[in-house]
Amino acid sequence: MMGLLALLVANCDSKAESYRYKLSLAVDTPAGVKRASSVVEVTYFAVSVPDRGVMYRLHGEAVYLDLQPGARPLVALLTRKFHRPAHISDIGWTLDAGPGMALLFKLYGISQSGKLLDDVQQVARLRGPRALALDYLPNLVTFGDVNDPKTVIEVDPNDLQATLGPNVVWREITLESTDEPVTTGIKTKLPWLQQYHGRMLDGDTISHVGARKTFANSLSTADFKFPSNSRNE
Repeated sequence: MMGLLALLVANCDSKAESYRYKLSLAVDTPAGVKRASSVVEVTYFAVSVPDRGVMYRLHGEAVYLDLQPGARPLVALLTRKFHRPAHISDIGWTLDAGPGMALLFKLYGISQSGKLLDDVQQVARLRGPRALALDYLPNLVTFGDVNDPKTVIEVDPNDLQATLGPNVVWREITLESTDEPVTTGIKTKLPWLQQYHGRMLDGDTISHVGARKTFANSLSTADFKFPSNSRNE
């Protein structure tokens, strides 16, 4: 795998473009309005091996929202693996291309040119937050115990109170293109991220199918921080 990655890097054309997106969450709680956001960078670069085309690389981390002392947090993952609405074909939230440019173009009300790297440049120049509907969110989770990844719990965006407690409701959700610095620091909130690198949240090294598959076995540290093995943050 490392040899393949080295070969791909060696055969990257000089043209590369990137943009940064910022996902911001705000909720009303018994302790007042709580807000958090995360800035993630997506880079697109031309390659000639194994075929000519464009590849993607993501760098960033999930949104971690502290609600109040002693309360469960709200975490918006980098990915959307579950419950993709059937009526939405352009939703992204992947570990290579983030929310996807189609979503950002939709929010800003502009059209794609069909030339991918030119479109990346256009996205990078966009400014101003745009309201994001619940259907377009990445998956949301919380933890019974933030120090134990196996206690991860899926959060229904349409019913925050079911997992986060009474009187916790949405105030605002926005997505925007930005030039702000890429967010760091989630490892201080989830200190097990480094220890669990290369494993699922249940501690296993593979994701199972069938009866052995649990929700914790469906997620890995890469859903919270990517690249998940970065040690310089």
